[in-house]
Amino acid sequence: MKSLDKLHTDFGAFFPTGHMVVAFQQAQDAHQVMHELEELAQRPLDALELTPQQMAEFAEKNLHQAGFIANMGTSMKTVQAFLDAAKAGATFLILPVPDNSAAERVSQAIHHVPFVLAERYHRMVIETVH
Repeated sequence: MKSLDKLHTDFGAFFPTGHMVVAFQQAQDAHQVMHELEELAQRPLDALELTPQQMAEFAEKNLHQAGFIANMGTSMKTVQAFLDAAKAGATFLILPVPDNSAAERVSQAIHHVPFVLAERYHRMVIETVH
């Protein structure tokens, strides 16, 4: 399992290219999604689960440490949305989506439960998943 420190940044802003970040109001919904995805893959996922407290601490730190250029794009607005969701008690999954088929599997799995927000990080774009 990865750590937050090993994920990509863009000018100091959290930007985990090739991953989807999903927030769930209920931790059991995050666990259900992980279980479903692991069953499909027939192996443990290289994913990261963050408690509301862990994401809030990480997001606050990232908001304060990001560079000027990062503040010009949408990266920091997205991190602020993560912080807001974490402060409201959301549990987060950071899931690898190296290609469109993996992203589609994750998207289908998260739509089986209520989720607060989902963002897929492409090379230079953040895509909101509806």
